[in-house]
Amino acid sequence: MNVKFVTARGSNRLTSKSYYIGIPKHERTMSKKETYALCADRTGYKPTAVRAVFLALREYLRENAARGNITYVDGISSVRNYVRGAFEGLGGPWVKGKNYLMVESVEMDPFKTLLAGVVPQNDVGGAKPVINTVFDETTREYGEITGTDVFSIAGADLAPDSEKEDEYVCLTDGDGVEHKAEITYSDLQNVKAKFDVALPAGEYTLCVYTRSGMGDEFGVKKATRKVTVK
Repeated sequence: MNVKFVTARGSNRLTSKSYYIGIPKHERTMSKKETYALCADRTGYKPTAVRAVFLALREYLRENAARGNITYVDGISSVRNYVRGAFEGLGGPWVKGKNYLMVESVEMDPFKTLLAGVVPQNDVGGAKPVINTVFDETTREYGEITGTDVFSIAGADLAPDSEKEDEYVCLTDGDGVEHKAEITYSDLQNVKAKFDVALPAGEYTLCVYTRSGMGDEFGVKKATRKVTVK
């Protein structure tokens, strides 16, 4: 197991002395489909059955939270409601938009201490995303993308999170217009993507915008490479 983390300056204004916190560097984001497949492989159930369990748990958590109850998921977490936003006094009032309920998960043992014995590696260099090659998986050509073919981007410190609006893969044309691609797979060394509609043939700049799995505390960086669309 090789877990990496980076350090960032803490933001607590109550102390004048500088301090640093550690932030894990996530190698990739696993999709729901991949999660169902992995659980099915580990348990022997079909992916459809695993998905049904997750959906049922989601509805149970939602229903319990709406009743103000705490839900215990054995050995993993307790899910409970929290109030956010300050009040003017003891009697409130509750101001919609300023005050709101939030559902949070609090980890429990043994899940909580699952990695207690792991000593992670401090990746002090931070993230430096770079694209080494672009490969069309249908034509088997490097540096080219044809139509709606899936293309593979190999490099380092990639891992764009497709759930984030500011992390994505795109092709930029000569006028500076970005054409976003759909990410189908993403980790630090490899990203797979495709276009739903073929772009006009020509020369483009492939761009990967990413935090390299280091979380919202870090700014988005960009890696680029020239490619040909056919």
